[in-house]
Amino acid sequence: MWLILVAVAFLGAELTPALLRLPLGADEITYIARTSVRVSGVMLPPVHGQGAGLLAAPVTAFTDSLTVIRIWMSLLSAAGLFLALFSWRGLRPMWVLAFAGLILASLAITQDSGVQVYPDWWGALGVLALTGLFLRAVSGRLRLRVVLPLIAFASLVIVLMRPQNIVFIMGPAILAAVLVPGWRNPKVLLAMATGAALGCLEWVIGAYVWYGGLATRLHEAAQEPPPLSLYFSLVTQGKVLNGPWYCIPPHGCSGWAMPGETVWWLAFLGVAVLGLWVSWRTAARASAVLAAATAVWVIALYAFLVNFGAPRYILPSLAMMAILAADAIAWLVTEARWRKAAVAFACVFLLSGLISQRFVLQHEAGAESSGRPFQTEAAKLRSLGVRPPCAIWSPSIAYYVGCTAPWTGGSMHEVLTRTPQGAGGWRKERLANGTTVYVPR
Repeated sequence: MWLILVAVAFLGAELTPALLRLPLGADEITYIARTSVRVSGVMLPPVHGQGAGLLAAPVTAFTDSLTVIRIWMSLLSAAGLFLALFSWRGLRPMWVLAFAGLILASLAITQDSGVQVYPDWWGALGVLALTGLFLRAVSGRLRLRVVLPLIAFASLVIVLMRPQNIVFIMGPAILAAVLVPGWRNPKVLLAMATGAALGCLEWVIGAYVWYGGLATRLHEAAQEPPPLSLYFSLVTQGKVLNGPWYCIPPHGCSGWAMPGETVWWLAFLGVAVLGLWVSWRTAARASAVLAAATAVWVIALYAFLVNFGAPRYILPSLAMMAILAADAIAWLVTEARWRKAAVAFACVFLLSGLISQRFVLQHEAGAESSGRPFQTEAAKLRSLGVRPPCAIWSPSIAYYVGCTAPWTGGSMHEVLTRTPQGAGGWRKERLANGTTVYVPR
């Protein structure tokens, strides 16, 4: 019942006008384009997985109603939060898991991602579930015939979102299953491998159906920015927690939005560290260490391998930190020496997060809405006579016009080559508003 209450509260927070009216984002459009009732030539960037689009497909295949899509994703997110937390049953008291869910669900980036067709939130729920199921399997808290299919399913969900999640998200669980003597169980490792392999299979099949083969898709995926290299974007990752929620240095990253909210984030980090310290002396030590390792792992990989900031990418870390923070709160309200002061601090921490994160959400949701004028731009093109078949540079606008478009890092020549007309069957036209459109000869 505790977890149900948290999931229902999370659903209520998402079913608000600011989120239900949030226009489709550029990435969302590429995820749903293939399963959308709208016919367009918009392609999924080759490096991405189709998982997020498949989650939305039961709705997008029949309607393009923005409200229906947002409600559907909200319902899925609330159910996913409940199931991911329930996977930790037996590792923590249910009321402690409810605190973890409350912290995670109260985050602005969680609520924003939960209503949208993005893979990162589902990667976070997947690793939260996988970690709990893995710990229950290796500790004998759940029968293998029950837990192994669940581990395989959680791994499948994670990899369906992005194949690289095998390293970026599943890495700590895989290493734990290999390196920790008491956790070595070939059946558990095989279950993770099976789920990951099935997730990769979708990506491989898509390579032959849509991209001309596996080698071609791998080559085109390597062209997508940013180039694989070493960076150090930890400061950027910290800055964008308060917005803007997508920031490529040096452009668009000046200043520090809502610096006062950074105080709460530092408190969140401190409470999570306290949770690790508290759990170190209890039976929850092993699970706390794995949660902390996963949180650090994800943040470190994005800080050193990605040169831009986007807090939705570190949602798996925030999910793990929520478990640790809940451990700390449980200790503060039950065992801390200065009980009254500890309870007061816990209440202030939770309430300040609930309130201040909502302000962040309102601000960023407004910024996202104003920064997504795709339907307006598409209407302008239609008024100038643009009709399918056609090709333009922006996938987001192309989706609403019915055109085709290249993905980030792709070329117009590559996209036109895959059309029935072929690369030579198109001519370039420049419209009165300056937009370049490709139309059949």
